[in-house]
Amino acid sequence: MKRLMIILTVLLAATGCGKKIPEPKNVTAATIQNITDLKAATTIQSARTVEEDFQVRTFVKGNSVFVECYLNDYSFSGDDSKQLAIVSVYIDNQKKMDMHTAAFILKDIPHGLHKIKLEVLNDSGQKTGLNKEIEVHITASM
Repeated sequence: MKRLMIILTVLLAATGCGKKIPEPKNVTAATIQNITDLKAATTIQSARTVEEDFQVRTFVKGNSVFVECYLNDYSFSGDDSKQLAIVSVYIDNQKKMDMHTAAFILKDIPHGLHKIKLEVLNDSGQKTGLNKEIEVHITASM
């Protein structure tokens, strides 16, 4: 009896593992084409997002803003063949500093809503056309 149950279980599992998956009966060819088009559009959009030349991440803690910059065509160190980059930092349309590193902290920002602009310059100080604007809200100081 045990052997019969084991054999039936194995046969049932083997027949359930077929490669042909039945299609839903209420799906039309037009719906399948729309799904295919949607997948293609999503793939193109995600490829554009990945290929963005300048990306910025920020994190606010107290009255400090932690900034990370990601550049495709520029580098902050002379280790690779890319051009060196400098990031000019503007807070509320006033230039505060030039940064030579990909990650940095903006400290002692007063309470309130502030616009931070980051502009990428090449190693000779010329604008590259890459810039980002971020709004941060400072609510507490530590």
